[in-house]
Amino acid sequence: MTDLRFEFDWESVSGSRGDELVATWARLAIRVGDETVTRVNDYRSRGLRDHVLIPLYPLAEWLAAHWWFLLYEVQSPGREDYERRHSLRFGREGFALPDLSIEPSGAERTSLKWRPFDLPEARIGFTGTGSCDLDPERVRHSLADLIDTVVDRLDQQGIADTCLHQDWQAIQSADEEEAAFCIAAARLGQDPYAAEQPLSESIISIANRLPVHWQEEFFNVADARKLEEQARLLDEARALARDRAGHLESLISLRSATDKIHPRHAPWDQGYRVARSLRQRLGLAAEPLGSDADLAAALQIPDLGCAGFGEPGVRRWFDGLVESADSGGPAFLTTKSRPQQVRFAFCRALFEYLTAPDTPSAITTAARSDRQQRNRAFAAEFLAPADWLRERIVGTWTSADEMDEWAAELGVSAQVVQHQIQNHRLALIEGLE
Repeated sequence: MTDLRFEFDWESVSGSRGDELVATWARLAIRVGDETVTRVNDYRSRGLRDHVLIPLYPLAEWLAAHWWFLLYEVQSPGREDYERRHSLRFGREGFALPDLSIEPSGAERTSLKWRPFDLPEARIGFTGTGSCDLDPERVRHSLADLIDTVVDRLDQQGIADTCLHQDWQAIQSADEEEAAFCIAAARLGQDPYAAEQPLSESIISIANRLPVHWQEEFFNVADARKLEEQARLLDEARALARDRAGHLESLISLRSATDKIHPRHAPWDQGYRVARSLRQRLGLAAEPLGSDADLAAALQIPDLGCAGFGEPGVRRWFDGLVESADSGGPAFLTTKSRPQQVRFAFCRALFEYLTAPDTPSAITTAARSDRQQRNRAFAAEFLAPADWLRERIVGTWTSADEMDEWAAELGVSAQVVQHQIQNHRLALIEGLE
């Protein structure tokens, strides 16, 4: 399995200011699997090398200060300064570190992405580019090992009570309740150790009110400045959905027959697989479901029953939800208003209902978490099957006019068709390639 590795040898360098810098100078190479992230072009020697010479203290201190963000903050639209909390280049403090971003997306994957980054003042340039999905626990261990090693080095040199010592001790000593708070705050994009009391109280209160399986997705997209308002609106939406639950009991048997997701596959592949399996079970092959009536008939329900909830306070970050009655029958709700968007939002929530291992209720959002990628992929494949599009594409190119025609026939937006063509590599799109 691919790992993130920090490979280094301690070096003796004179002239540095600060005992913690002098003690931790090292020749550092960062590798992801077989790729070297720290491959640099040295403009002075006009040669390439795979390491940098830097003190490791600033890097370790930055990793500890951003620990909860690096492990739990999912990228979401509108989230400010996300890159500053996730790219190593913002922790370099004048030294040479690559533009390597560590971006969690849930319990299954952490994405590592790196790109060229020039440092004219150091007369070097990082040349590598790449991306890789890693197991989050293995990333955690790699980061913790580096911090532990730097702390041990400081201790051996008689350097104690640095900011790194203090931050790392606070992280390691956090009990279950403290860690849960830190995780929730980080998902909001807020420093858990700098959160003011009103925000801290709101986080704790909302976490106590929301179902455990909703908390992650809520905090992934919520706005810390409007937290109480958004939580209240979500409570109202859930109550509205529960009041409507009960007339779609025919979906209960479909839920029982639906295969649950398997974590071995990428989130989008999981969504595609469930969509194809469901279409096969319903006897649909790749035929289009171009209207609400077609979709309801295929699912053997009287109508979609997707209630609207258009409150401005939730519309941008909250797409829809599914709640279940005591009987197990679901109710669906969406903030969308255009018919194509409503149908897409319904299918995203339908996926969550069909595949939930226990409580069949969930929120769908604009976050880029694994969960949201799964339900978006399901909705796209269920409503706009790749096989259907593949049969209509002639040659290696397609046009915006063709995508508009296919979208109208499928009852989806042109953007959904475009994403299907690109994600399944069905053709090149004129004007985009």
